Amino acid sequence: MKPCIFCDIGAKREVASTIYEDDDFVVIMDVYPLSEGHCMVIPKQHVQRLGELNQAMQQRLFELGARAMQAVQACGLGQQGINVLLNDGPAANQTVPHLHLHIIPRKPRDLLSTLPRLALHVTGLFGIKTSRNKLNALAQSFSQHF
Repeated sequence: MKPCIFCDIGAKREVASTIYEDDDFVVIMDVYPLSEGHCMVIPKQHVQRLGELNQAMQQRLFELGARAMQAVQACGLGQQGINVLLNDGPAANQTVPHLHLHIIPRKPRDLLSTLPRLALHVTGLFGIKTSRNKLNALAQSFSQHF
């Protein structure tokens, strides 16, 4: 099996800008964000598809997603909208084969600035990483409201 970046983050073998963590989940900043404040809820258990999680874990995934949305908005992002995105399987453009729920703050008329980043995500190229300092600052702000 290929190494899994999200398993490595959950096991602390890889660095991440962490907003929240418990025994089963980690909420981190996306290093290749589609917009400022883009974060992800990730189960520590290695599963690729939503159906591989039991009902309680599925519910927890979405509860943490709702908490992440509230934290993002409490910090002034996504006031007029947030995309909640789960790409479930390769045909749904899931490029990392480990289940993760995206929380993507949006601004009015930001589609043109978001499209190039989205195109890179879909191809698996992702683009240029956001600086760790910026991600850590956002994670710290969000964690205060989580």
